[in-house]
Amino acid sequence: MDTAELLKSIKVGEPHEIITTWQGVPVRIKQKVRWVSVPDRLISFDFSDCKFKRAFSNEKVYVKLGELYLECDIFSNIRDELVLRVNTVSPPPPVVMREFVRVEPSESKPVYVSFCTGEDCIVSAKAVDVSESGVGLMLSKEDVAKLLSMLNSAEGEAYHKTFSMVIELPEEGRISAVGELKNILSKDEGIYFRLGFKIEPKPADLKKLRSYIMKRQREILDKLMSL
Repeated sequence: MDTAELLKSIKVGEPHEIITTWQGVPVRIKQKVRWVSVPDRLISFDFSDCKFKRAFSNEKVYVKLGELYLECDIFSNIRDELVLRVNTVSPPPPVVMREFVRVEPSESKPVYVSFCTGEDCIVSAKAVDVSESGVGLMLSKEDVAKLLSMLNSAEGEAYHKTFSMVIELPEEGRISAVGELKNILSKDEGIYFRLGFKIEPKPADLKKLRSYIMKRQREILDKLMSL
């Protein structure tokens, strides 16, 4: 079934699940359809009773139709109406497939990640997102070079190699983990790089990390509801 046929199948007044993320936290709500324009690929939802309006601003939005998903951009989000422009039929989005909740640390209470060899930690950076099984960092080109030098590896050879990591949580303190490099993405024309690591904390440290993530998720959702 193509996009046009799916849009034709949507009935005014029916509720559908709408999915996005805000500061890394999944936001999943059910809202009723107001109108559909098949030629313009637009869907309007009643947002009069939605407590999470501000979550729908910059990130991709997905509308669930049975087992299928429509990937959408936000056309408008004004007063009591959300209008989405449908791009394509999509597989389940990452936020649905992800096993663990991912949160973005607070600017005022950052999470720091250090990479260590023996007693020395040569690179320390703020985490841009954290989950029970992974952490993302933004590093300068120079710091990426230092990190790769720890492994005596070129960039293309560093994937799936492991690092000893120390993660400093705002209230729970330091935890240790083994980190496996999963991806390196160039940002800002190669000035910065985003690195993603799979992590394996010890059971006691995992408990601390889980506590931090739950509290941070609650903070994010409370802030979102107050906007």
